[in-house]
Amino acid sequence: MNENYDWEQVMETTRRSAAAASLNSENSLAASLELLRNMKDHPTRQNELRAAIATLEKTQTQLVAKSKQVLDAAKGDNQGSHRLHALGLLVIFAGGVAFGGYIVN
Repeated sequence: MNENYDWEQVMETTRRSAAAASLNSENSLAASLELLRNMKDHPTRQNELRAAIATLEKTQTQLVAKSKQVLDAAKGDNQGSHRLHALGLLVIFAGGVAFGGYIVN
């Protein structure tokens, strides 16, 4: 039961574990640095987005007002078209005359 302990294998395993831990630490540190850089730029980006949203709201308000003016003008221009009513009555009269002629015949 007295086996020889392989110190070389133990040291090699320890070295590999230490290298992996070091690499993981470097990756974690790099990710943390990137996160801090993004957090530093966040307020600037947020202010830019707020300004863009404000501009879009102003533009939308102006477009809605212009559309409303055009719609109101179109409603005002479209009132009192007597030609359309007269044409409708003429079609009804012609249809009645044709139907009456059909019945008489």
